[in-house]
Amino acid sequence: MAPHEPGRSYEERMKPAGERVPIQHVRAFVIGFATLLVPHLVRFMLGKFTLRHVLYSSLWLAFGIGLSLLLITFMYELATDRGATLQRACALSLAASIPALMASGLVDLYLTNLDPSLSPYAAERATVRDALAMSLADAIAMSAFLAAIVFLPMFATAHEQRSHQIADLAREAELLRYRAHLEPHFVLNSLNAVAGLVEEDPPQARELLAALGDLFRDAVSFHGTHQVRDELAWLERYVTIYQLRYPDRLVAHWDVAPETKGLSMPALLLQPLIENAIKHGALRGNGQLAVCSRLVDGQLELTVTDDGPQLGAARDGGRGLEIVRRRLELEGYHNAFELARRGDRTVARVLLPARSGPGAKHG
Repeated sequence: MAPHEPGRSYEERMKPAGERVPIQHVRAFVIGFATLLVPHLVRFMLGKFTLRHVLYSSLWLAFGIGLSLLLITFMYELATDRGATLQRACALSLAASIPALMASGLVDLYLTNLDPSLSPYAAERATVRDALAMSLADAIAMSAFLAAIVFLPMFATAHEQRSHQIADLAREAELLRYRAHLEPHFVLNSLNAVAGLVEEDPPQARELLAALGDLFRDAVSFHGTHQVRDELAWLERYVTIYQLRYPDRLVAHWDVAPETKGLSMPALLLQPLIENAIKHGALRGNGQLAVCSRLVDGQLELTVTDDGPQLGAARDGGRGLEIVRRRLELEGYHNAFELARRGDRTVARVLLPARSGPGAKHG
């Protein structure tokens, strides 16, 4: 997300750079012309207007609406080119069209005074004061009406775009929160593993600390997604730390289909699953841990299996598995996670689209 820029309004920061919502000229003209012509047609049907009145009104409405739309478009493009928000561009366009429409209204009055047969209202507009007042009122009404036709759909579009942007920002913020939660969660548990060896085996404790340093270095260089090979290489080193601490109690099996190694997946997604499988499963069973990556019906299936006890309130893994579920939802993968008991094994399964992607780890 771009950094905050002082002096710019929220609307300006949210407006996509270099983009302008186009004005729908034809639609605005048709709606405006048809709406304003209806009263004249009704009067004609009631015998109040002659055909000559209707034809003259139609021509003058077409001229006034066309002139107003030209001015609105010109001022809108001029204002947006100079960085104005949609609200400011609308106000400036409205202000620019009023004097021109007022001038055209005065011309209309002049013509109808020369030929009163053009309008049944010509006799009512005798004085200069009345002419100016009526022209100003008509200009304001028509400008406001046309501005509403032009800009209300644009405001609706802008509001919808802003709502999507806000939703995307909220989604990204929540996703970052869940990703950030994994890091301290992993650090605390890893340091606890090292702490158990400080007095028992100092050389091994130093070795584990060095391994943890390497893991952290790699973890902070991961982007949001990376390849399966990067994920599993990192996890093998992670599991090695547990194997060094529990050399006779933990055995890991890695079954990685070659065609899955270059596929894309969310970075460090499986770490909470493996942590849960080790702590709540394998170390409470016969120490068997299996990690599998394969293609199933064109999708990437990632499984973490252990031979620990049955699922239950204390076995489900709590917050770690909920983080995985929620993170997958935020990434756009709904119903992609499953935790189930299969025979004497507990299987955590993630199903993702099989998408190739570049590695996201950089030195």
